[in-house]
Amino acid sequence: MQKSWIRSGKPRKGKALYDSNILIAYLFREERRCDIAKEVLAKHSNRYMSIISIHEIGYYSRKMGTEIKFMEIKPKLSQLIEPLQIDQETCMHAINLRSLNKLPEIDSLIAATAIRYNIDYFYTFDQDFTQFNNRRLRNTMIIKL
Repeated sequence: MQKSWIRSGKPRKGKALYDSNILIAYLFREERRCDIAKEVLAKHSNRYMSIISIHEIGYYSRKMGTEIKFMEIKPKLSQLIEPLQIDQETCMHAINLRSLNKLPEIDSLIAATAIRYNIDYFYTFDQDFTQFNNRRLRNTMIIKL
């Protein structure tokens, strides 16, 4: 795993939670999105992901035939980006997001994690968040890249 984004420039204050697709773009060096992912990972020193992202990245790696590589980097990933657990409060936020804004279940759980833990920024490539781009959900600014 590259670590160049860890020390690139002075990071922004505040906490950031990254959607699974940001981490996948970076880890799997997806064309067109890897550089963007690297840039947003470098913006903050307090980096988080939903525990669901570990599952999604694992699923993606199996689909791409790189599951062994993922198992090697998984412990390092958890050291660089702190995973946040899902609890009852997170689930309640997810229910509201899903029913009021028609977000898919997994997307609503990941976004609800950012809301639950009072994360300042939530970064995603997901089209389902286009309606929220540059808007706050509670104290969390949604940034759809």
